[in-house]
Amino acid sequence: MTTIYLDESGDLGWKFDADYKRGGSSRYLTIAATVINHQKDEPKLERVIRGFYKSRKRASQNELKSTDLSSKERALFAAKLVEIRTSSEEIKFFSMTVKKENTNDSFRAHPNGLYNYMVKLLLLNEMSKHGEVNFIPDARTVSVELKNSLNDYLRTELAAMGASTKLNTTPWESKNSLGLQFVDTLANIIWSRHEYDQLKHYELISSCVQSHHLYFHN
Repeated sequence: MTTIYLDESGDLGWKFDADYKRGGSSRYLTIAATVINHQKDEPKLERVIRGFYKSRKRASQNELKSTDLSSKERALFAAKLVEIRTSSEEIKFFSMTVKKENTNDSFRAHPNGLYNYMVKLLLLNEMSKHGEVNFIPDARTVSVELKNSLNDYLRTELAAMGASTKLNTTPWESKNSLGLQFVDTLANIIWSRHEYDQLKHYELISSCVQSHHLYFHN
């Protein structure tokens, strides 16, 4: 069974006349995903995140967010991601970052439309390669009604391209999934490269991630 985890970093706000987290919105939004064989590869992702809990002597019930990780931990994460990707060509990492200030008014009026569009551009072709996909986005981003609309949207797009993929979309809470926490860290490292120009950790993983950009003109 193919599993795709998806998480994001940044926000879908549109207030650009103030600094981010000082009344303003993020200037960039990044979505990131990993494609794995669930049974075979899931432990590889979990082992990395579980190691952070163990080293901190922190219970896994007390979720460790990517923003909580130290620079040393983020460097270790990057090294482990490269190790995982090098050990298996079947595991794939994807990302897409949008420069929000360049989006059009229609997307700003319907920000979830932008999110769905990004997911389609990033993952539809990959989904079409598999007979069945368990698609697991972070439940913080995808509510029940949005889950259904996203699932229907992707199924329609898959059908339009002639794919026979059976798609099962099931949002999970990241606190209950080490796989989602892995992708959360991946998304945050890539987003930080754009939002804060933090290149150090991004450069370590860039060759292992299929990264795409949207609305980076101007």
